Amino acid sequence: MNGRVQAARKTLVVLGVIAGAAAAGYVVTCAIFPAPILGRTIAVPQLHGASVEAAVADLAKLGLRGRLADTVADPLTPAGTIAWQSPVAETMLPQGAVVRLGVSAGTPLVSMPDVADLDVGLARQVIEAAGLHLTRTDTVHQDPPLGTVVGTMPAAGTMVRAGDSVSVTISSGPASVAVPDLVGLTVGAARERLAAAGLRVGALTQQFAGTAGTVLAQRPASGELVTRESGVDLTISGTMP
Repeated sequence: MNGRVQAARKTLVVLGVIAGAAAAGYVVTCAIFPAPILGRTIAVPQLHGASVEAAVADLAKLGLRGRLADTVADPLTPAGTIAWQSPVAETMLPQGAVVRLGVSAGTPLVSMPDVADLDVGLARQVIEAAGLHLTRTDTVHQDPPLGTVVGTMPAAGTMVRAGDSVSVTISSGPASVAVPDLVGLTVGAARERLAAAGLRVGALTQQFAGTAGTVLAQRPASGELVTRESGVDLTISGTMP
């Protein structure tokens, strides 16, 4: 029985010596190398919305490394700033670990649809389906039927930001003007009558017949329908004014 007790005491003595030596070694190590023996962990900061340069610099200050991983279209995050990070903020990482960063390209680009020859109602639906907004309409006298789109700003196929504004130009139909009767009038009177009708004098041809300085003939003829600003050719008697 005494032999067992003595053996147990020896074992305890040996364990005590080992523990003391380990403690002494730890104290000496801490004195020589102040940094902790076990690697420290670092909380990942919140980087969303920060510029790329600032995000990488902040990580470096903490002992982490930033690595650009992707560029994504993000309408809610300004272009050139951090749209996502992995791991997320507050994740604990060992010193020197890598944090992957996704950079925002801003609002995505869309192609301006071609809505020419559509009526304005359908054109609006197509434009809005593309993620754009029809904010202004202009009219112009052209041959397409009334209410038909003849052009857009920006032009079809142009790459624009989703949510941008679009204006369309719509035909108000051809401007039909009846040519007035000019035969027998002086050139000056004919010019005034044409201007009042929204027309103008076209080519002048001289013919030595009739009363000098008066209109002998016209083309188009009186009563014909033409578009506004069209020219009417005149044949003038005698010397042209």
